[in-house]
Amino acid sequence: MIDHIDNVGVGVSDLGRALDFYRRLGFDVLEHEEETPSATLQAGSVRLWVFRGRGGSQGTRAPDPAANPPGIDHLSLWVEDVDLAYEALTGKGLEFESDPADQSWGARSTSLVDPDGTRIYLLGPLRGRPA
Repeated sequence: MIDHIDNVGVGVSDLGRALDFYRRLGFDVLEHEEETPSATLQAGSVRLWVFRGRGGSQGTRAPDPAANPPGIDHLSLWVEDVDLAYEALTGKGLEFESDPADQSWGARSTSLVDPDGTRIYLLGPLRGRPA
């Protein structure tokens, strides 16, 4: 029945600021609607629909998903090499919450937060410890 996720909607307080962030993260703008205002973004097979929300800021969310209110908590994006992505995105002025690290649950990861507090994880293959 369900084949795949078509897109994930991300409400933002300032569309221009959000588009700048997501472009630096590697997303291309496929469609920009002034009337809504919103934009459809794509990076690889991931599509986001970013729209200006009418309510207030969602506030700060905790790194531990279990500590947050119900609803979509974060975006996890798979990359071939977390360390290379981290270096490239840091070079574009994005600030991360942590350095890349292997996780006991089976992936290497790092995270950053968009301007409205949506946490974004970059996940990739384990690197392992150097010999």
